[in-house]
Amino acid sequence: MTTRRLAFLGLLLCAALPAYADAPLQVSGATTVDAQKILALVEAKPDLAIIDTRRAEDFNAGHLDGAVRLLDTDVTADALGGIVKTKAAPVLFYCNGTKCGRAAKATETAIGLGYSQVYYYALGMEEWNKLSLPLAK
Repeated sequence: MTTRRLAFLGLLLCAALPAYADAPLQVSGATTVDAQKILALVEAKPDLAIIDTRRAEDFNAGHLDGAVRLLDTDVTADALGGIVKTKAAPVLFYCNGTKCGRAAKATETAIGLGYSQVYYYALGMEEWNKLSLPLAK
């Protein structure tokens, strides 16, 4: 196999891996929340945008009520602008949990784009399912 082919295959493999081997429990500039805090957030902030950064098959198997699916790799100024009303509006990112990393990457991107009320659910669906909380389909 040529060096170019090996390099190309290496890039493909890296692109297929999650953003982090173990996602951080906190992201600078974001507020880390757990399941109970999410329930309170939904009550307190009716304009909360909930973004599920998982793959379609995971989302379709069950997601937080009101969530919009947007892969971490698709989080751009245009994409977020179509979901979140303003950069000052609250937005929550989640994925499958600490072994996933997609929500951490999306959270970092949103903060870098100037969003100021960013919430990060590091424990994600791992905790949500463990607590047997309701899912939308």
